[in-house]
Amino acid sequence: MTFARLLWPALLLAPVAGAAPYAQQTSFGTPSPLIQAAQARTSVKATWEALPQPRGGQLEGGVVEVAPFNELVPSWNVTGPGESPLTLEVRVRRRDGRWTPYFGFGTWRAAGPRASLPVTRTADGTVNTDTLTLPYRATAFQYRVTPGAGLQVRLLSFNTSDNALRLRDQGRGGQANAWNRVLAVPGLSQMIYPGGGEVWCSPTSVSMILGFWNRPVRVPDAAKATFDTRYDGFGNWPFNTAYAATQGLQAFVTRLGSLRDAEAYLGQGLPLAVSVRFKSGELPGAPLSWSNGHLMVLTGFDARGNPVVNDPAARSDAGVKRTYPRAVFERLWLSHAGGMAYVMAPQP
Repeated sequence: MTFARLLWPALLLAPVAGAAPYAQQTSFGTPSPLIQAAQARTSVKATWEALPQPRGGQLEGGVVEVAPFNELVPSWNVTGPGESPLTLEVRVRRRDGRWTPYFGFGTWRAAGPRASLPVTRTADGTVNTDTLTLPYRATAFQYRVTPGAGLQVRLLSFNTSDNALRLRDQGRGGQANAWNRVLAVPGLSQMIYPGGGEVWCSPTSVSMILGFWNRPVRVPDAAKATFDTRYDGFGNWPFNTAYAATQGLQAFVTRLGSLRDAEAYLGQGLPLAVSVRFKSGELPGAPLSWSNGHLMVLTGFDARGNPVVNDPAARSDAGVKRTYPRAVFERLWLSHAGGMAYVMAPQP
């Protein structure tokens, strides 16, 4: 079985005129030119600002005004001693102006134990491993980050989204000039590793993209470096992108509104790790009959616009390349994880 996770070409793409964005990406740091060029061609509103100066050992951001949202996923990239911890907290502002208490996302280390927090549901919101979900819509957030000794924060990135809009752009026409192109991402199977590999879809997907960028790692090493001791699993999204950053990439979690958005990243030469959930028989040609949550690498599109992926659930490295029906794949991706993707590129 795969890891189960239950969740509460340069292409010009303009957002729908006058429509609120489904998702927004607010980042602090220096952007990769490849990432910035791709973002400009999607429906996701993306902004970049300078990182704040640390004060008293803490980075505290100002008030970040965004479109109404009810989900938030953070990401961070740091360099420094592997044993030094990092904590990140976020609070949000309701539409009536009231601020919530800060929500924590656990303690991360590049090496040594890392853990999210136990799920605690409150009237203000719930953090489930890596995602803050609100029972209302907020219009702003504020963050504070406490890096351990010797850590240098290179990037902070926050994806905010309104899950009522996640299927709004489903089925939007693709960009034919992005089709019939597939990136040469090395194929890796999670299933060749006994004693745990069957739940390593996320670190295996990260390993494939690292290999694409000439930073090969062993899949067991990636799994060890992404394990969440509280969650008891390997699929904590920001833990995976933070690991990729320790290997020299700029990496963060985003959400996209459609495969048309994904085509903008592939058009810039950027493969994406994406997550789908499917029932028995829903995904034709998949090596798994069903999954409650499975990550794979989107590497391109065939001549008809169907997504071409490296699916790590294949029984061998040679068998990971698959092509899935566009409409089916897009629906499973958007409805399960809201179009979640790991974005990775060389550090600027």
